[in-house]
Amino acid sequence: MKNLSNNTIPHTSSKAQVSKLEHVQDVFAIEVKNAKYRGATFSGVIELVNGSDSIRKFKGSYRANAKLSWFGQELKKRNPFINLSGAKVMLLPSYSGDVVACLG
Repeated sequence: MKNLSNNTIPHTSSKAQVSKLEHVQDVFAIEVKNAKYRGATFSGVIELVNGSDSIRKFKGSYRANAKLSWFGQELKKRNPFINLSGAKVMLLPSYSGDVVACLG
């Protein structure tokens, strides 16, 4: 039986916002406007896991494999795939600056 606390992390949340930024140097990133993840719509710069190879088409829409946590928790199995459908995206191949590190 699982122990559930009162601080259970939601699987989805339309109210989630950028809650943490992190400074990076010389990483492959993308700047997004109106990207989606787990019901949340957000904008900002996100670091990609594996450069341009992190952007893939899945079930008819493009997604980006990003270094991002959800409500302060890193995913154990894999990094999140951000839905880029309907979003404005700009590639930033050698980015230094602040990136979105957490939604929550």
